Amino acid sequence: MSNKLITQHKESENNSISVCDLLKNNTVKIIRKYETQTPIYVQMYSNYYDEYLHSLEEIFGTCYISEKNFFDNLGLDEKTLIAADKFWNDFTETTISNIDIYTNFRKTQFDMMVTGMKTLNDFVQMGMDYYAEILSHINYKK
Repeated sequence: MSNKLITQHKESENNSISVCDLLKNNTVKIIRKYETQTPIYVQMYSNYYDEYLHSLEEIFGTCYISEKNFFDNLGLDEKTLIAADKFWNDFTETTISNIDIYTNFRKTQFDMMVTGMKTLNDFVQMGMDYYAEILSHINYKK
């Protein structure tokens, strides 16, 4: 007999809730509430990030206006600008590649954590089933 059936059987016998049910039900309610908030936090972060990017675009937009006056007076030649462009393109591609590598690493890490948690849950369930089986063979005198 599984733990769930034993718990349900005991609840119907006593018309009471077990301590385990009390703790589990309230813990699950709190966790579920946090889960429902996740999309809100993601949206808030996304909105903030959009504003951040907009600010950067504005700054660089202003840069184009100032560039003509400032950089033309520095006397930078075309070869220097091409070399700087190549450097920043390479830097950007390396950074993007590193972001992808880190994201894949974190995904693999979380997949392993989920697999570990599932394995732990299976192990605990087997132990609880075994414990319930042992308890079902004990005769209690009333």
